[in-house]
Amino acid sequence: MDLYQTSLENLQALTLNIKDEFFTYDLKNIPLLEGINTLLNAIDAKGLKLTQKGFLPTKVVKSVLEVASTTADERFLKYQTRFYEEEHFSASLVRTVAEVLKLVKVQKGKLVLTKKGSQFLTLDRHQRYIVLFNIMFGINLGYFDGHQEALCVHNSSLIMLQLLRNKNRDFRSVDVYTAILLESYPALEDDIERLEFYDYADKDQFDIFALIAELRLFERFFLPLGLVEMEQAKTYMEDGKYAKSELLDYLIEEKNAVKKELLFSKKTIKEFQDTIRTKNIEIDLFEETLFLFAQFADIPNPPTEVVIENLMQRHAVIGTLRDDYEKIYKQLIESVLTTYEEFTQLDTVGVQRENIVEEYMQMIDSFAVLAQATKPFTTAQRLQIVPMFIFDILKLHHKIDYLQEDLILVLKEKFDEEFAMDIGHLMLLLEQLQKDAKKLKKNKPNFLQGVKEFIQSYFMIVLELRSRSL
Repeated sequence: MDLYQTSLENLQALTLNIKDEFFTYDLKNIPLLEGINTLLNAIDAKGLKLTQKGFLPTKVVKSVLEVASTTADERFLKYQTRFYEEEHFSASLVRTVAEVLKLVKVQKGKLVLTKKGSQFLTLDRHQRYIVLFNIMFGINLGYFDGHQEALCVHNSSLIMLQLLRNKNRDFRSVDVYTAILLESYPALEDDIERLEFYDYADKDQFDIFALIAELRLFERFFLPLGLVEMEQAKTYMEDGKYAKSELLDYLIEEKNAVKKELLFSKKTIKEFQDTIRTKNIEIDLFEETLFLFAQFADIPNPPTEVVIENLMQRHAVIGTLRDDYEKIYKQLIESVLTTYEEFTQLDTVGVQRENIVEEYMQMIDSFAVLAQATKPFTTAQRLQIVPMFIFDILKLHHKIDYLQEDLILVLKEKFDEEFAMDIGHLMLLLEQLQKDAKKLKKNKPNFLQGVKEFIQSYFMIVLELRSRSL
């Protein structure tokens, strides 16, 4: 498979869908693209002779910088009179990308064009851009800034890019963008707090995260690809301000709001109940749906066919009836995955976070109603299996046996104290509901509130697992 097609498929796997409009967009002055083109075209059939230390000759470095420099480079170029590859990030990046893509290789003191390099030159500008866009997600930019331990910065590049795509085109400092990022994706806070920085004594870790994000993502990833614009060249004492470029709008699809009709709600659950009743299907909608949420709590998702086959072992049905079962299971899985996407996604277009909270509570209410039986004792019995769904996943994916005496301590060590306490709280709630159920002959408000709290605790745990995995 060629460079372009492989790159396109990799981007799709990252859920970055390239818009058709991109291929008609006029790609002008893309620093990294121009720099790569200049470097490759500087290599003739005999190869490009390198310096004694193995660097690009200054003449080529100068030519590359003339087209590959960004607004962020202006503060360095303003007083620069020499053009050494090792002194200019933009030139180093161009060469690094070319070597990582295996477009060039060093041979007998010369930089020579490879078969892939020749293939790259046959691609049109848009195809070349896609190849470069894809590889930048894999380049170790921490190598250039000396903070290789700050993996969470580069790991946030995908969601930061989508956040930029979804925002209006206003110039903002990077600390504003990181604040929005952390508000929408709080799981990142744990990674940031675990980082240790020894050279920023007067700054907290969140300020440091923003500083590294500006250097690594905005100046050295997004700017060279023309994905953002910098308001103006900054001095050493200033914060840069950035806005998404027009290209970014043309390049990737917006992270659209999920299909609301698939989200679990009172309406969705009633539709599933009606289908089950109409087709005379023996599915415990409450139990099996919560089972599915646990099954899909970890990334990568298990194969849908395997999950359905495991569920079908509970039903001795054949022919058309079996097809009906499989169809409803597929629909349930689609709703589970859509619900996960809604409540773990970074930013939903057209939906404010208050609406997401409202949707979440409606879902909790709907499942709490679904869990209720006529008698409290029966309700408590139904809930007894629910923690096992989580314990099975913890054992399968995290090698944690729920029967061990020090379970909470193990969970603290593997995850954190909050997650361990959530598990403990779920079990205490179940124990209390079982005690209350023995005393009650009918459902009472306090008991039903306890059921709702139990369901909410369950979803907090599986959503946490899903978010961590993402």
